[in-house]
Amino acid sequence: MLNSERLQVIALTVVVLLVGCKGDKIAKLRPLIVVSPGDALTLDPAEATDSESMQIITKIYEPLVRYKDNSSEVEGALATKWTVDKSGTIWTFKLRKRVRFHDGSPFNADAVVFTFERQRNRKHAYHSMDFPYWENTFRNIVATKKVDAHTVSITIKKPFAPFLANLAMFPVSIVSPTAVKKHSKNFRNHPVGTGPYRLLRWNKGSLIALAHNKRYWGGKPHVERLVFKVVPDASDRLSSLLSGTASVVHGLSPQDRQIVQLHPELSVHRTTGNNISYLALNTSRAPFNNLRVRQAVNHAVNKAALVKLIYQGLALPARGPIPPSMWGYRRDITDYKFDPQRARKLLRESGHQGNVPLRLYTSSTPRPYMPSPVLAAKMIANNLMDIGLDIEIVIKPLAEHFRAIRKGEHDLCLLGWVGDNGDPDNFLYVLLDSDNATFGTAQNVAFFRHQGVHDLLAKAQTESRRKNRVQIYTRVQSVIADQAPWVPLAHTQVVVAASKRVKGLQIQPSHEIRYRRVRVKD
Repeated sequence: MLNSERLQVIALTVVVLLVGCKGDKIAKLRPLIVVSPGDALTLDPAEATDSESMQIITKIYEPLVRYKDNSSEVEGALATKWTVDKSGTIWTFKLRKRVRFHDGSPFNADAVVFTFERQRNRKHAYHSMDFPYWENTFRNIVATKKVDAHTVSITIKKPFAPFLANLAMFPVSIVSPTAVKKHSKNFRNHPVGTGPYRLLRWNKGSLIALAHNKRYWGGKPHVERLVFKVVPDASDRLSSLLSGTASVVHGLSPQDRQIVQLHPELSVHRTTGNNISYLALNTSRAPFNNLRVRQAVNHAVNKAALVKLIYQGLALPARGPIPPSMWGYRRDITDYKFDPQRARKLLRESGHQGNVPLRLYTSSTPRPYMPSPVLAAKMIANNLMDIGLDIEIVIKPLAEHFRAIRKGEHDLCLLGWVGDNGDPDNFLYVLLDSDNATFGTAQNVAFFRHQGVHDLLAKAQTESRRKNRVQIYTRVQSVIADQAPWVPLAHTQVVVAASKRVKGLQIQPSHEIRYRRVRVKD
């Protein structure tokens, strides 16, 4: 690493040690530097959908319940106990006592009601239309009410099998009403929660510095400072790890992972990813409202080459929308093998003339499910041009990419998903149900609308027995495969590189990296 860059990191370390709320003592230990390819887009849990924001949000805030370490099983967090009535629609939560937000205000039933009603009630003084998870995942909640100072009830429209697992997701983390009222729409830049860390500093596009929450109910974290530094270039991220100026690195290129594995002072942490990367075809208009064109594209994309080059073998070619490690996965659905000749035949049969270039949107930022999105777009474009389609690649920064594809500006787009809760509903309903195909807020960016799929997914949500839900999801996956609104690309491993001095790092199935139990060995 260049001397100037070393000096910059040393200076950063000094600044982080000195910055903080009034009365903070100077930390004795050097902060843990975490390097990633992109910055958070927002630190308001109600607004976030990207992994960079999620990584920070899950340190600052907490939901009522959370996932156990290395698991999708639910345990108590800000709620200690819960019950559901015989109708399956009224959930009652007993809240943890003597907990305070980072700003000193009390956590209580009023804070929970404020958090949920802010997202649910469009007439709420602090509501925003930019709460995508609520629209796509939590719309079944009809009321949140205070029972007493430390008890709340949440009413849902009808019994909903994934409800408790959904409550452990970060978008419904509890926010400080005092902070929201103080900062209003700018709360996204001034986050206040109850979590193990609090925000010290956010230099947009550069770094986010966090300090431990000394009053954290779960015990003060061992690492006193966390600094998340943005380094867009993959080779620079590797250099920071090799030089010791960073201790943890996200988003290493597949080639760089091999170097880390051979280094005696570094280690690679990996887990099977609960994820999918895919090419979405905008079925709301021509030419992808034509089934034969969609089938042609599926036969045209060489997934094996993509996995070999983009992922360096650290991924599996995908057959459908959900990963093979998830319950309900179906292995015998229609598989569109790489067959350019078959693709050309289907394209001719479709009658597509190809007079106007089709716009393939991709982000310039590496994602957990797509380490090299621009290269992947170029490979896919070459495959599609080989069968006679005219493709124009549109590259946008991450935030602009999300805004554009949710509005349906694309003909095709590269995207992916990291499962939140270990339930197939989180993939199939969120990404492929007509409920979530509203222009402007869509998570279903294929704008795939199929009444049969919608009815089956709605039925699965009210079915309490997993055996019956598996049978429903088996049928849904078959219909989706036959209708081909996507080209499912790959399921990738989650890989994080770190110094061997870093002990206790945990990678959740949701890709969340947990630091609560991390120690740095001298």
